[in-house]
Amino acid sequence: MFRNILYKTFSLLSTQEATAFEKDSHNCEDAQLRKLLQIIQNNASTEYGKKYQFNSIKSVADFQKAVPINDYESLSPYIERIASGAQNILTSEPPFMFATTSGTTGARKLIPVTNAYMQEFRKASAISGYYLLKHFPAIAHGVTLSIFSPAQDSLTTAGLPCGAISGRLYLKEPFFIRKFISPLPYEICLIKDYEARYYTLLRCALMLPVTCIYTLNPSTIALLSRRLKTHAEQLINDVAKGTISLTSSMPANIEKVIKPFLQADHVRARYLQKLLADGQFTPDKVWPGLALITCWTKAAAAFYLQDFPEFFGSTPVCDITYGASEGRGTVFLSPEKQALAIRSHFFEFIEADKMTSDNKEVLTATQLQTGKEYNILFTTSGGLYRYNINDIVQVVGWHNQIPLLEFLHKSGNISSFTGEKLTESQVTQAVADSTHTHNITLRFFTVIPEFRPEPHYQLWLEPSHELDQNQLVRLSESFDQCLSQLNSEYEVKRASHRLGSAQVFQLSANSYEDLRKHLVAQGIPDAQIKISHLNPKEEIKEILKTKLGKATTRSLIGS
Repeated sequence: MFRNILYKTFSLLSTQEATAFEKDSHNCEDAQLRKLLQIIQNNASTEYGKKYQFNSIKSVADFQKAVPINDYESLSPYIERIASGAQNILTSEPPFMFATTSGTTGARKLIPVTNAYMQEFRKASAISGYYLLKHFPAIAHGVTLSIFSPAQDSLTTAGLPCGAISGRLYLKEPFFIRKFISPLPYEICLIKDYEARYYTLLRCALMLPVTCIYTLNPSTIALLSRRLKTHAEQLINDVAKGTISLTSSMPANIEKVIKPFLQADHVRARYLQKLLADGQFTPDKVWPGLALITCWTKAAAAFYLQDFPEFFGSTPVCDITYGASEGRGTVFLSPEKQALAIRSHFFEFIEADKMTSDNKEVLTATQLQTGKEYNILFTTSGGLYRYNINDIVQVVGWHNQIPLLEFLHKSGNISSFTGEKLTESQVTQAVADSTHTHNITLRFFTVIPEFRPEPHYQLWLEPSHELDQNQLVRLSESFDQCLSQLNSEYEVKRASHRLGSAQVFQLSANSYEDLRKHLVAQGIPDAQIKISHLNPKEEIKEILKTKLGKATTRSLIGS
């Protein structure tokens, strides 16, 4: 009963923000100018604001003329000083933490997080939550299984915490939300041992009426679902006895925090045992009230959704909206509509194919065109001004005057031997199409550009079941054909033999999970692990090389 009251209260409170968003959708230009001037005026007295004469900015044109387009390299000298304790540099309000980017391996970036910036995030969350409940009211009948990363994993030299913004957002939720809506203890995400963390999460969640699963990475959900099956007997035994296994690697304080979830429940255990005996021990049956899964579903993340029907049946899956540590890009309006978050930040756009041009035109939201692809620039209350996040988005429609966006891929992740300019989204689609043709399911894949003995692409994949040589050959042929259909330049280069045919390499079983475990051991939050589907970082390649089998035997020159 109290949970229902909380959901109704949230819906009422978020109605105001949703109503304001709808009103602004009819005058997007004014809403964006209002947001820009608010950010500029609040930070006019900062070092950065004085340098670029924020006090003189009265319009978007003034802003674009005065302030340069930035990337992390151009802002990092300011951010490093802030991390060392300097104040009034980028924002008049000091940051209370730094969000770390989720790039897998390599030097991480520190994104300043102020209270005003958190409010911008919350505006988008309020609108998205309002429409999620409107479209999926059954969510209100239970709790959300949230998976996030630690809010703090290190400190700057000035003692400011660095960590995941997802964890910080959770910790800032009101007490009653954390207790009754998303009740799994935050401390579970602090368990460093990979297996123990997943097991503890499942053990506690089995005692809850889960109606929604909410996390960024769909591969995390798939792995959690496999763990549910792997540990079924052990989990059921723990539910019956009120115990928890796999605790040898857990911090001492965890058992105290999760104790409320460890009551013996013989009725629940018998229900779960019957599911197992009937071959139905899957998440949708374990939590029969499950009404929604929300996670990344676009671009490369879509690949990991292929296993969801096996685990979740017909449970709806909705995209978690486009965003990053650097800012919230969209809000959820319906399962098919994600609108630019115009009340959260100020946005600018540059046509993707003109990004490197000397005379590129910078556009505002209302100047975009349906179907076109753009680099997106963020200006936020966290101190990012005209910040190129290196994301490519596509306009897929409109909500009144607000563009509906879909994330495609990182702008830098393009491979080109001879001008084919192959993108990660094209590679992902080609793999999806070719594996569907041959009824093959994969746990993981990545595509590697290879120069020897002549330029060609290699598809490294981990199938759900081992493939024989004939299957690999047929798959390599289909993959090559799909790339040609999706990229006309690739087709031309293949026909002229400037590119050799694609090769397929089979990775050993559990390669992807072993890779995740390695990265988690290196300190990368597992919920944020994103392995590129095209030309991953060198460290990733070296790890995967140790798990490669033989390649297909097709000639590189063959068609």
